[in-house]
Order: sequence, then C-alpha cells, then structure tokens
Amino acid sequence: MSLSAPQKEIVVALLELYDKKRSLVKSKEIAARTGRDEGTVRNIMPVLRAIGLVEAIPGPKGGYLPTSKAYESFNVPKGPRSLSVPIYTKKGEKTEVTVTDILFKSVFSPDFCQAILKVIGNLSRFNIGEEIVIGPTPSGRMVIEGKIAGRDDLHGEILLDVITLISIPRVTVSEVMSKRIVSVPADAPLRTAAETLYKEMIRAAPIVEGGRLVGMITSSDISRCVTEGKMHLTVREAATRKPVLIGMDDDMLQAMEKMQRSSIGRLVVVDADERPVGIITRTDILLRILKPFEMINARKPEGRIL
Repeated sequence: MSLSAPQKEIVVALLELYDKKRSLVKSKEIAARTGRDEGTVRNIMPVLRAIGLVEAIPGPKGGYLPTSKAYESFNVPKGPRSLSVPIYTKKGEKTEVTVTDILFKSVFSPDFCQAILKVIGNLSRFNIGEEIVIGPTPSGRMVIEGKIAGRDDLHGEILLDVITLISIPRVTVSEVMSKRIVSVPADAPLRTAAETLYKEMIRAAPIVEGGRLVGMITSSDISRCVTEGKMHLTVREAATRKPVLIGMDDDMLQAMEKMQRSSIGRLVVVDADERPVGIITRTDILLRILKPFEMINARKPEGRIL
C-alpha cells in the first residue's frame, strides 16, 4: 500500500487519538495533532475510507475511527477496545451503528437479563421494542440477540433486553472430531451398510474403495432403496450424496457453517493430503459448546443440572 506522507500522518494520528479516547475522532482533533488544516484532513479522509483504512460516521455526533486494516498496515497493536462490533437488524441488515462496550446487568434475575451497549453512530434509526443482533465480538465470538428497552442518544447508549446470548468456542475441528471412522466398502451389498449403521447407531458412513474416500451412504439412501425395492444394489450404486469434507485444522465454526449450507449433520475430516482422519457431527459440536456446563455441574452436589 503506497500512501503519501500526509495520508500516513493522518492515519497514525487517528490511531493514536482513537486508542486514547475510545470514541469517534473529529477532523479538528486530527488537524490539531498533525498541525494541518482541518479542510485538508476532510479532503484526505474519503481516500482513506475508499482503501479501507478509515470508517466515517456521519452526523453532528459523528467522526472517524480506524479499521482493523489500519492497525495491521501500520503495525500498531490493537487496544482492548480498538475494534467496534456491528449491529444488525432482525432481517440481517448491517447498520452503521457499532458497539464499543457491553455491560451486563440484571444477570441474577431468573426472569430476564439486560445489557447496556455503548455505541457509536446515529441511534435515531432504532425504535423502542425493535429486535437487533450484535456481534460477533472479536475474541469470544459472542453474539447477542435482544429487544431495545431504552435509548440514550446524548450518551450513546442502548438498554437491551437480552433474548439470546451465544458464544462459539475458538477450537479446531481436530479438537472436537471423533477419530474413529466407521466406513463401508464401495462394492458391499446395501444390506451390509444397513447392518453397519444399525449396529453402530449412526445415520451415515463414508464409502471407501482402495483406501480412498469415494462417497457417503446414509440411512435416507437405504430407506429409499427399501421403498423402491432396490435392496439388491451395492453401496456405491445406492449412495446419492458426495461426502462434504473439512480440514482437521479448520475452525469449528467453519464446520458448523458447512453443515448448515449442505443441510447435513456430519462432515468427513481430512488431513493435508485429503486422507480421512475422523468424523465431526452436530452432536460433537453441541457437546463441545456444553462442555463448560459439564465442568460446572460436575462440581455441584448430586450432579445438579443448571
């Protein structure tokens, strides 16, 4: 990235001011720090915004904030609140309002939980009672779904009644998958596959041929063949779905997204040479998400469930 000296100076000033203020930076503040005319700063900002170094929030209370790309480009370490978290409407539309701080309150109430959101942007676009989604947060990948209970335009705060709060662990597929692979030969009779699925209490199994993964046989395939009177087919002939693969070093969230897109409940895990090394299922993912609850409940008297 090739920037002129004034452009570099303005980006560095913005980074320093934003980390110090933890809020939007005005053009006059950047001008004062760099010793340049405010008009010059305003003229340069559209260019910096176009190349992804700056975000601009319009309005009387608006200003500028640096992007993650700006921190990376200038090798400046991010402060604990350097990056803002987006807010989405219930329809999934991204708004120009972002969250810089989240403070939970009423967490001890058995009936509801509330959060105060410190935000940047024009709050007038939100209505009391409107449902919004915040996240994901950069570190804990937390997403909050809630209903707006109050709004303080002067101090830039939203009071949110929390409906749902989830966090996806940052773990690799290899940490979650089952290393035991139950497979069936490609030329085996369909009845053999049916017996294998029943015995192992699973809904699908990889099909192998010469040590290579060539397909996936599912309980739905077997049920279809029973209905159509085609139980004489081999496993290879009966299979209708190609296996969906995931790398062992990929993130668990990627596995979740692949399952959702493909409308399936399991993925074959492969190494760098695309050799099968395990299976990851929706159940594996659910158990990993529930792991903290298990750790807590294991220390409770009589194993009481939360």
